[in-house]
Amino acid sequence: MADVLDTYRGILSHPGAKAFAAAGLLARLPISMFNISIILMVQLQYDSYAMAGRVAAIGTLVWAAQTVPTARLVDRIGQRAAMIPLTGVFVLGAVGAVVTAMNHGPEWLLWLTVAIASIQGPLGSLTRARWSHLLDSDRDIHTAFALEGALDEVLFVTGPALATILATLVWPPLGVVVCLVALVIGMSILLAQTGTEPAPHSGTDTDPLGLRLPLAVIAVSLVTVGIGAMFGAFDISVVAFADEAGHQTWSGIILAIVSGGSLLGGLLYGARHWSTPLWKRTVLGALAMTVGFGLLALSPNVVVLAALGFVAGLTIAPTMTNADTVVQRVVKRHQITEGMAWLRIGMGVGVAFGAWFAGGLVEESGARAGLGVSAAGAGLALVLVLASAGILRRDTERGDAAGEHDALPPSEREVAIEQPSTPPHV
Repeated sequence: MADVLDTYRGILSHPGAKAFAAAGLLARLPISMFNISIILMVQLQYDSYAMAGRVAAIGTLVWAAQTVPTARLVDRIGQRAAMIPLTGVFVLGAVGAVVTAMNHGPEWLLWLTVAIASIQGPLGSLTRARWSHLLDSDRDIHTAFALEGALDEVLFVTGPALATILATLVWPPLGVVVCLVALVIGMSILLAQTGTEPAPHSGTDTDPLGLRLPLAVIAVSLVTVGIGAMFGAFDISVVAFADEAGHQTWSGIILAIVSGGSLLGGLLYGARHWSTPLWKRTVLGALAMTVGFGLLALSPNVVVLAALGFVAGLTIAPTMTNADTVVQRVVKRHQITEGMAWLRIGMGVGVAFGAWFAGGLVEESGARAGLGVSAAGAGLALVLVLASAGILRRDTERGDAAGEHDALPPSEREVAIEQPSTPPHV
């Protein structure tokens, strides 16, 4: 374990790294808390799960739709210039949603205010872009992305449980308020650190979408749709499974155990420098995740579900780290925020549809049917990875050949990425 910690101390020793990693973690608390906080606030105020589900679905879809445009804005004008007004938009929407809910305003106004609050910017990509800007070698970036994945799991261990406690035991909109305060404070600290901020890129692209997407980015974005469906179905199914067993309070514990497994898996995975090609690790990670969540669907009781959940959780952060690294490997440096935003779009769409579909099945056929949907989502991710393995191999190996950047300083590395020896990606 000492060797594992030493690996992370190495990247955190870079000037500004600890500060922006901590600030970025605080700023992206809404990723794990906002949606569940909105659901709880609306349900408690209006006594309607159906309305809560509709409002949350609108928010998720708007969040997915805004991710690439706001990421493109960040890449073009810089994090500070883009995220200050976007943070203001989030504050406006969140305050509006709280005021509307607490005064039992009309549902359409909840849709509008939550949609505004869902225009949050690419919160999950800001610190990853800084790591890619700061570090010189792919090995260090692999470790940094694994650390980011592990930190995300810390949020998903604590965020939903904190939101539930605040809303049910203290004040229904308190989870939304905590998201607002965390984002404002975290973003203020992060954006003040101009030394690690990637330079904006104001050049024009021939692609009308703004990013000439390598096929590998499209492939892993589709893969994250399956992973998102797995997550969306799993969360609601675990709550139902524990409720059916007469141990509803176990649901939060089980979800925390799964996230704890992912945290450990991400830390161990990121501490090792792998010689296995990235495309092959991506395939193997999806395979392991599918097996893990397939076994979860067969759990006979909550104890077994928790134990298998920890094992299955070990595969989550490494799989997401691989997806992030594929994007980092194949896109130009100045487009990395936007490239990673496509992964978050896939994830958001998958979560929305996974939760919706599993929720209907759970109501009709029970929690085990929902766990089956979760396993099917993981299986879909595996099928898509296998179908795109050739593309992932070609594009990531082409990125390596174009960069050869493990030993290059950042300025030379950017030139190598932007002027590949092979034809441009389509």
